[in-house]
Amino acid sequence: LDEAESNPAVKGIVFQGAGKAFVAGADIKFFVDNIKSHNIAATYAFTKKGQELLLRFENSPKMTIALLDGLSLGGGSEVALACQAIIATPNGSFGFPETGIGIFPGLGGMIRMERHLGPELAKYYIFTGKTLRAEEALQLGIVTKLVEPTMIEQAIKEVVAAGKFNKYRPRTIPAAFDEKKKVCTDENVERLLDGELPQGVSQEFAEKTAKIIAKKAPIAMKMTNELIDAQSKVSIEEAIKIELERLFDIFSTKDALAGLQSPPGRPPKYEGK
Repeated sequence: LDEAESNPAVKGIVFQGAGKAFVAGADIKFFVDNIKSHNIAATYAFTKKGQELLLRFENSPKMTIALLDGLSLGGGSEVALACQAIIATPNGSFGFPETGIGIFPGLGGMIRMERHLGPELAKYYIFTGKTLRAEEALQLGIVTKLVEPTMIEQAIKEVVAAGKFNKYRPRTIPAAFDEKKKVCTDENVERLLDGELPQGVSQEFAEKTAKIIAKKAPIAMKMTNELIDAQSKVSIEEAIKIELERLFDIFSTKDALAGLQSPPGRPPKYEGK
C-alpha cells in the first residue's frame, strides 16, 4: 500500500480475492486461542491495526476499489465497505454473521453500513446476518458498478477515470426495503431484544425476523444495538474508537467463546453471560 500510494504512475488500487470469495472473514481460531490463553489484548491489537488500515483505504490519495467477485463475510465485507468504490459482479455479496457467533463487527462495518443506509436498515443486515446481494447493494448505493466478469477491466478504468466521489452521499432507499427498515425501528428493536414480535410489518415477516434474532447471542445483539446508536452521532474515526472500547467486553463473555467454537450447522446455546 505504501508503495502504491507513493507511486505517481498509480491512479487506483484494486483489492481482489485470491479464490472464489472476496474475503470469507477473519481467522476464528485466532480469536478462540486468544480467549483461552487470556490474551484478548492480542485481538485488540489486531483489530486496532485493522481499523487503522481500513481508514487508510477510505482516505487514500489514490482511488481504492474493492472488486467484489464473490461472497464477502464479516471482516471481508468491512474491507469492501472501507474502499472508496466497489465494483461487483452478480456473484458478489455482503454478510455479517458476527452476532450469530457471539461478537460484533469490529472493523468499522457497522458505522459504514449506517452511513450508507441509516440506522434501521444497517441494523437489519447486521442483526440478522442476512446476505445482501450485489444487485441489491447497487440499488442501495453501496456498490458503485455492477458488471459481468468480462467487463471488470473496463469498469475499473471507468471508475478511476471518473475520479473520487462521496460514497456516503444522501440517497433515497427504494421502497422494496421498507419492511426491513420498519422491523428495526427503535421500538421494534426493543421488542425483538425482549423476544417479542415487531409491529407494523406483515405477520410472516415479523415472525421470520423474530425467529432469526432469537438464535443470536443476546449480549452481542444488545451491544451491537448500543454501538450503532452511539456511532451514528459521531465521525467514522470516533465511531471505530467506540467500537474498540467495547472489544474487551464482548470477547470476555462466555457467549463469545461458545459462538466462536460452535461447529458449522450447529448453533450454540447462548446463556446471555
